[in-house]
Amino acid sequence: MYSLAKQLAGRMKAIMDIESKMAEAERNQQGEEFVRDLEQKRSDLIKTFTSDELLVITTVMEIGQSERGYRHYFDSDDVELIYLPIELNEHELMKKYSHFLVHKTKQELADGIEYHTLVSSFLKEGMEILKI
Repeated sequence: MYSLAKQLAGRMKAIMDIESKMAEAERNQQGEEFVRDLEQKRSDLIKTFTSDELLVITTVMEIGQSERGYRHYFDSDDVELIYLPIELNEHELMKKYSHFLVHKTKQELADGIEYHTLVSSFLKEGMEILKI
């Protein structure tokens, strides 16, 4: 599973790239149609993945979301990332976080990626943790 994650690094970065362009377009108010086109491009890219690839991408996201600590502040929307020590190796992390995901369908995995609001940040953290 880890070797597939390494192979998918470029395609995961492509998802993050599209999401970065979407965020920039929204900040610069480039128009809803432009953002919708980018959303469609991301959706089309996600549809090209196999079930196994979607499982790996979702696992990387889960690692990025769960292997770090987060400090939330009550008086603002700021979130501070806490770099907790990681005790498992890459293969053990992939096994741990994919354990329950294997029961999801391809569509459920794809929807989880497509409709999640923090895909890029979780993918980035997961890839960093896994040294991909």
